[in-house]
Amino acid sequence: MEPTPARDMLAKYGLAPSRRRGQNFLADGNVCRKIVAAVGAGPDDVVLEIGAGFGAITLGLAEAARLVVAVEIDAGIARAFRTEYGDLPGIELVEGDVLEFDLERAAREHGVERLLVAGNLPYGVTSPVVRNLIDARHAVSRAVLMVQSEVGARMVAAPGTSDYSALSVVLQYHAGVRQLFRVARTCFHPRPKVDSRVIEIDFRLGGAHRSDPEAFSSVVHAAFGQRRKMLRRSLSGRIERAGTTAAALEESCGIDLARRGESLSLDEFEALTLALATLDDRGRAGQNRKVV
Repeated sequence: MEPTPARDMLAKYGLAPSRRRGQNFLADGNVCRKIVAAVGAGPDDVVLEIGAGFGAITLGLAEAARLVVAVEIDAGIARAFRTEYGDLPGIELVEGDVLEFDLERAAREHGVERLLVAGNLPYGVTSPVVRNLIDARHAVSRAVLMVQSEVGARMVAAPGTSDYSALSVVLQYHAGVRQLFRVARTCFHPRPKVDSRVIEIDFRLGGAHRSDPEAFSSVVHAAFGQRRKMLRRSLSGRIERAGTTAAALEESCGIDLARRGESLSLDEFEALTLALATLDDRGRAGQNRKVV
């Protein structure tokens, strides 16, 4: 079955795109097919689709996967979807907010170790969705997401580039991340002001790290929180809480704290995190000995 075009669905069911929710519906069949192919679902896979919309990729995913759990927050769109397509085999339409959706529970209930994830993400929910995917990474194998071009650039950015950010580092800490292809703004209805990128996040390719993920994220966000400042300034609060000095931290991790956060590689951020943790542990041990 071919999906009914978004323009026709909006007119047929008396709906209008929500600016507040950033609704821009994918309207190019070739792009839809490329996304479905990129997800690469097989007959044993369960796919979580973020934002079913009017089924532009839902129906294609359902032809390949065992089940598509399509989460749609807009009640009017969900009703139109059900009315237009009825109860299609292989599609479970869930009306609700994907930010409140329990991915780990969904994987268990549907008898899979890990879900595949696909979606066209509005700008306002991209960061929280990515954070949720990271938190549920043990229940997600891969995610193929269409995001605004500038956000996609940050996801795949390398150290020393203008797009390199805390998002780049934390996401790449947990997963292999790459851009698959770009999507022009002309492929949507209504047409957005910017182009998009389709990004693959593969949690199976996350490295084996020795640092604590929460501590790592905290250090990275502190380093980028004052982007133009040297690390000894941007990390001063962390250094003080660890009961150490910038000089001791430099000696421990081998990183010049006159550098700025955007120049550090993922491995250097991990070395910095581990050094802070080690110095903090030593400081606590010293305090305990004094108390004794």
